[in-house]
Amino acid sequence: MSTGPDITAASKTGTNDDNVIFGAEQTEVERLDMQHKVIHDANPRCVYAPLDLSKGGYKILDQATGSGIWIRDARAEAGADNEWVGTDIEDQWFPTTTPADTTYKHQSMTEPWPVQWKGSFDLVHSRMALPGVGINSLESAVKNLIALVKPGGWIQMCELEWDGWNIGPEGKIFATAVRDLFTTVSAGQGVDLREKLIPIFKEAGLENIDYTIVVTPFGARASDKIRKTSEASLFATALGVSTTTKMLPPISIPREQLDAMPQKLLEETKKEGWEYKHFVLWAQKPLKA
Repeated sequence: MSTGPDITAASKTGTNDDNVIFGAEQTEVERLDMQHKVIHDANPRCVYAPLDLSKGGYKILDQATGSGIWIRDARAEAGADNEWVGTDIEDQWFPTTTPADTTYKHQSMTEPWPVQWKGSFDLVHSRMALPGVGINSLESAVKNLIALVKPGGWIQMCELEWDGWNIGPEGKIFATAVRDLFTTVSAGQGVDLREKLIPIFKEAGLENIDYTIVVTPFGARASDKIRKTSEASLFATALGVSTTTKMLPPISIPREQLDAMPQKLLEETKKEGWEYKHFVLWAQKPLKA
């Protein structure tokens, strides 16, 4: 497969819309699960939208669900009878056994959604997935997710917040490499997403738009319970960045630095620790159009 601004060897489809930037094997879902555990340890709240799932009777979609780990923690947090639906382009990751209230379906956010799902969810959730739109329209993908929300329901999106990371020199190399990678595979759409999403939400007529910035510590700054997991998660992500960028046009970080980055980043994190940020953005669909 040729490489260029529209097609990269990192993509299985040729339009980079695989929702899986670092690979699609078992180690990638393990990386995603570790990432969730680190985030959840520091910030155990799954739902920031003002929707009290403990009342029960709600229908929730987690798109790009991976192994369904967010659903399992959000379901436990709610502690009530709700309906949970997880979708992902990699259905090999779905749990083999699920509770009666939980279902999983193969679905890409860049493909048409089931017609019967339109306007049927009280909450649509998406986390760390939007760079996976590739060169397809980010706006179209987001508006198609909004279309799944019922009147009065909510959409909640979580993505990287790029400013104010508390990191060392190797962390800065890592952050630059991730930003370059996301920029490359998404034709510039996959970075600065909070600034991109709010206007899309407003144009779609959503109300009560709000967000919070969440800080997640790694390594020496993480809790004792999660420290080793945080180090393994960061190393796996850095290794994924280093490996994937070999299949792309050159980015701003030299190849030799990318090759050395995972181990050096791990050493820096073990010694000094660091913190990265993501945002949680939520908005409500009006009861009346």
